Amino acid sequence: MNTEPPVGDDLQRMLVAMKQNVLERAEPRRGRRGRRAGIAIGIVSVLLLGAAGGGVALGLIPTSLTAEPTPSATSTPEPSVSETPSGAPVVDRPTPTPTSTPSPTSTRPAYALDDPSTWTISGTEVGPIALGGERSTELDDLAGAFETLGPEQTCPNPNAVFLRSEQGMDMVVSGQDGTVQGVDIGLGEPLGPERAAAPTTAEGLGLGSTLAELRAAYPDLHYSRAGAEGPTDEDPYGGYVTAMNGATVTFAIRPGETAVTRMWVSISEPRPPYEYC
Repeated sequence: MNTEPPVGDDLQRMLVAMKQNVLERAEPRRGRRGRRAGIAIGIVSVLLLGAAGGGVALGLIPTSLTAEPTPSATSTPEPSVSETPSGAPVVDRPTPTPTSTPSPTSTRPAYALDDPSTWTISGTEVGPIALGGERSTELDDLAGAFETLGPEQTCPNPNAVFLRSEQGMDMVVSGQDGTVQGVDIGLGEPLGPERAAAPTTAEGLGLGSTLAELRAAYPDLHYSRAGAEGPTDEDPYGGYVTAMNGATVTFAIRPGETAVTRMWVSISEPRPPYEYC
């Protein structure tokens, strides 16, 4: 059976025949012509649609269905570039590591145990002697370079050790609890050629230095007795004091002299002792 819908002249002839057939049947009842004419037109339309087949009907009847839009390629937004402030570090470059400036090293030569003129007075140390250390330990290394004076030459004081160098420099290392609390240099001896064999500060000052040199090097220099400007015959035991690394260094000048004759380095008492016996 041929199911293909008529096309062309065949379709036109079929439609004309169908229209005449419908009109002939509706002819006897003219009173209801208008109504039947509308019905006839409707029937013809229905027949037309049926004859045209499914493909023609779809082409004549509007539909709300629309084809899905072809998906467009999704554009990826490019990352926004934020401007780096001029003062901000650049991220893609390594942050430079600041180089530390090395501390200047002392130009003074290393000390020699048997030559006190190479020793430096730093406040907490006098050459190889560390203030606050065990006295017996601190003096062990000096056995070959210094002579330890016995009680018959000095006095029987268990808290003080009297020493004399080969160059003739006298030194007393003292402390109440077995530790080094003070170092006395040049006690009681008149200055002679041996002054060159004594320890000095980092500024090169020591026995034989003048008061003007001391004041120029140490702005905080003051006399050790409050209210006094210098030594007198009644009080010859004071001295000019400066703070140094948490300790005190006292330069003593005998009455009537212009240069330092004695030095006292201490972590407990800025005023040198009157005596040890």
